Amino acid sequence: MEKAVVYARVSSEEQAKHGFSIDNQKRQCIEFAEKQGYSVAKVFVDEGKSAKNLERPEIQELMAYCSKKKNKITAVIIWRLDRISRNNEDYHGALRPLFEKMGIKLLSATEANVNTIEGDLMRNIGMSFAEYERKVIGVRTLAGLRQKAELGEYPHKAPIGYKNISREDGSKTIIIDDKQAFYIKQAFDLYDSGMHTLRSVTEELYKDGFRTNNGRKIPKASIEFILKNIFYTGVFEYEGRIYENAKHKAIISKELFYRVNDRLRDPKKTKKQTLDFAYTGLFKCGHCGCQLTAELKKGKYIYYHCTGNKGGDCKKDYINEAKVDSVISEILKLIVIPFDIREKIADSLKLVHAKKNGYSKEVKSSIQKQITLLENRIEKAFQDKLDNNITQELWQKYNSKWQTEKDKLHIQIEEINKLDKEFYSQADLLLGFTDNAYDYFLQGNIEQRRRILEIISEQITYKNKHFDIKLKPIFQTIVENQYNLAQKNANNRTSETGIKKGLETDSCPNNRKNSPGWTRTNSLPVNSRLLRH
Repeated sequence: MEKAVVYARVSSEEQAKHGFSIDNQKRQCIEFAEKQGYSVAKVFVDEGKSAKNLERPEIQELMAYCSKKKNKITAVIIWRLDRISRNNEDYHGALRPLFEKMGIKLLSATEANVNTIEGDLMRNIGMSFAEYERKVIGVRTLAGLRQKAELGEYPHKAPIGYKNISREDGSKTIIIDDKQAFYIKQAFDLYDSGMHTLRSVTEELYKDGFRTNNGRKIPKASIEFILKNIFYTGVFEYEGRIYENAKHKAIISKELFYRVNDRLRDPKKTKKQTLDFAYTGLFKCGHCGCQLTAELKKGKYIYYHCTGNKGGDCKKDYINEAKVDSVISEILKLIVIPFDIREKIADSLKLVHAKKNGYSKEVKSSIQKQITLLENRIEKAFQDKLDNNITQELWQKYNSKWQTEKDKLHIQIEEINKLDKEFYSQADLLLGFTDNAYDYFLQGNIEQRRRILEIISEQITYKNKHFDIKLKPIFQTIVENQYNLAQKNANNRTSETGIKKGLETDSCPNNRKNSPGWTRTNSLPVNSRLLRH
């Protein structure tokens, strides 16, 4: 009997609102496993944990357990897809590649488990909605953080050199940590002197006693991060905006900060990329396994090469982005989604769209009611002030409080509207891909091209001028079928042309070089695992 593991998760909010009890999830998953002929080797439970990322103890244990061949796990069973993740990047970038590498099926006890094109694409839809729902839940927290920033309070944990404390009234603030602030100031002074590199600054600080909590050396990358953090000048950056009204005190002057950062922009080092590149992080070097990074040449040519983080001469192996586009577009010509599958996906999207609209309208309606209530309170209090029924002090106190709450609620509505827009963008991408993957890729923006590549591929490597794409099995099958069909048609046309011209040698179906209509598309060498170009 094949072995499976069960994963169950519930956050405290979901437990209270929806009753997704752990016991119910485990019971249904185990029953499903038995019906499908699996024996459950282990059950992993994350209780009170959000699925916004993989920083959950039990999901980490599950991944480690499944990675060991000796455990012989062939299936991971979940109650519903959003139990294991509510983050597209984690699902497509970490979980699914691990399961596919180990030959493990991800099975849902309450949803369809269809190993077809539409099944694969529907999981994309399901994961997108799960991420949407999770972001809507987090909107209230985000609004609070933004409001806090507007008031000059840093919305995160203070960086090293400062500490978060609670005042007597229970409110929190950030003060300077005198012991650590000494080292921060010293780091800036040492680097500003022009006599030290980042490495030597790191060594000097370690000698003077600047250590981690467990007594180890502070890494060079952390020292560089400190030197680039404008927080130490008495302001802070949040969501790309500098807040000058910060309430914490400065450790260094702005003049010193900008001098140091001018020095950090060493012309000998590769400049930090300010452009978005379509395929950064998607390709791996076939020599060492590092990610390929991108850089702009002569202001208009984009080249990808190995980061070289593991040493070696990999960085000399460059590939032009235009070449990458050409390879991918040639493959996409062979990915033709049947119309009946497109209809099934559209029908499923209608259901998800209705669910999304219902959820979104319910949340926004609730928020709007709260806004209306606050507006009525403000108007009533102002009328009382005009009639001398309340003091100026009380009016200012309540008006400030209610206006702040109202601003937070408006931020929440704005965020939900952004999420709605993102949902439609994802749906448009899926439909565009199923209608005509090739055209949609050529006309798509950077994000759309990245997503298409994530949909069709399992692994992409580049080595010695060879660009290898390992397609997902479903799309590999489609490409092979289209390839064989194109080859058959080309051979038929060659035979017909040869007969008409009375030729013998050149009409041979195997003589591809002389076959009329033979193009780069159908000359792609295809095997069961890789497309190499």
